Amino acid sequence: MHLSAAANLLALAYLSILSKGYAVQVEGGLMVAVRGADRFSADGPVELLGVIAVAETRGENWQATDEEIDDFLSRFG
Repeated sequence: MHLSAAANLLALAYLSILSKGYAVQVEGGLMVAVRGADRFSADGPVELLGVIAVAETRGENWQATDEEIDDFLSRFG
């Protein structure tokens, strides 16, 4: 499989967010997904799905450690 973040993924990302049980709305120019006490926002549906994925993967301790940041920067910075 090969997917790229492009216009043809906008509706699919939105539908994926809905399938996870989030209500989606636009507030102040940002797309916002809300489910229970969880609230995530981003510029568009692809980015919003990414923010949700970070929360699902990392949980409440989502912040990167200094070591993780350094590793990332040494590889991609």
